[in-house]
Amino acid sequence: MERDHEFYRTIKSIAKHLRDDLGVKNVSMLSFVNDDMKNTPGWLVRKLGGGFFCKSDLNWYGRPINEVQQFVESDFDILIDLELEPVLPLKYILKSSNAKMKVGPQQLDFPSDYDINIGISPVVKSLENGVDKNDDMAIWKEQTERTFHFITEANIQ
Repeated sequence: MERDHEFYRTIKSIAKHLRDDLGVKNVSMLSFVNDDMKNTPGWLVRKLGGGFFCKSDLNWYGRPINEVQQFVESDFDILIDLELEPVLPLKYILKSSNAKMKVGPQQLDFPSDYDINIGISPVVKSLENGVDKNDDMAIWKEQTERTFHFITEANIQ
C-alpha cells in the first residue's frame, strides 16, 4: 500500500506541474483501486478534478458506474494512460472516452487503444543509473518521464 501511496503522490505532483508550470487549465485524474470502497486507504480522496473508483463502483460485468461516467463523457484534449500493464476497468474508460487524443504505453495485447503509443524502454540494473529492473516504481517513473518528454517535445497542446 505504501507503493500505491507513492504512485498517488507522484501523479498529484504531475497534475500540479501541468497546471502551474505548463499552463494546462483543466487537469483531471482518475485511479482504480482493486478493492472494495470500505478497504480503501484514508489518503485517497474523491474530489473534483481528481479521484478514484474501486471494485464496488463496477457493475456485475466489470464496467464502471456512477461518477466515472461523467469522466468518460468529458471532452478532454488529451487522455494520458500511465498504467504500464492493462487494467481492464481503466481500459473500458479509455475506450469509451471522448478525448480527442489518447496517449499511453505500448501494450502488446491492446495495440490500437492509443493514438500515440509510447514505447516502453526496459530499465536495466546498472551502476550508472542505480535502478533495479525489479523496481516497478522506478520503471513507472521512467516511462512517465518518457511520455511527458514526448508530449512536450512534440508540442502537443
